[in-house]
Amino acid sequence: MEVYNGPHLCIKHEEANSRLICTWKSCPLNDLAYRKELIAHLHIAENIKPSQIMWLLKNITFKPSDVTKKWVDENISKPIFKAGFIAKNQDGFDQVAFVVGQDVLAYLETMAIFKGNLPSGFNPKYFVTETEARNWLHEKVNAKDTKGQNQNLAITFKGIDDNGEVVFELREQASNFNGTINLFKTILEQNLFVRNNVEKYSSLTPREKETLKFIIKGYTNKQISEEMHVSYHTVRTHRNRIWKKLNVTQIAECLSYQYFYV
Repeated sequence: MEVYNGPHLCIKHEEANSRLICTWKSCPLNDLAYRKELIAHLHIAENIKPSQIMWLLKNITFKPSDVTKKWVDENISKPIFKAGFIAKNQDGFDQVAFVVGQDVLAYLETMAIFKGNLPSGFNPKYFVTETEARNWLHEKVNAKDTKGQNQNLAITFKGIDDNGEVVFELREQASNFNGTINLFKTILEQNLFVRNNVEKYSSLTPREKETLKFIIKGYTNKQISEEMHVSYHTVRTHRNRIWKKLNVTQIAECLSYQYFYV
């Protein structure tokens, strides 16, 4: 039964399954339109109290800002999670299923709401097709049963399109999709960090880079001095210069520079 039909979002209630099906009919043009649709979703979820929610992202290409991601986490995801009506699947995931659209980058932005520094509490699962998502929600498929399947990943260069853009094709077992998409997200984040910080890293001297590598590994100043065969004072000098050049104030901020040592 259809319970909401907004400018961009359509929500149906499958009463027999205690499930909301949320379909993006079209893509919101801005953060405000995106938020309004999610507020409608929140009100419906709080009223119906479904044990399952499925999001169909086929038509979504909108990439919310970091501010909106935090807003969604605080004002949409957390209230639903804390209400406690969403059930947990037999494999440990909360019964919130996302079905990917063609714009994988937009999809990754949606995933980011439930990852990293936005701990809404939800542990949703991601799928290639609606059928797979429904099977999982019906508990017809258990993630533990897929471990023995073929793990081969194939990426093929398909050429350059009319816009001069490089096109790759990826072929992967559908059961491995969740891990693969998370891997892509990690690679993109690493690549973005390297591009945004390469000038800072390049400003370090060879000895400062060597010191930074030990810092990232968790070595103390005393241990670094022993490894590099320099005085404790020299290590402190290197560390202070690294902090200044990278514009950091604590070790935790240095950890992402491990990507330069891969």
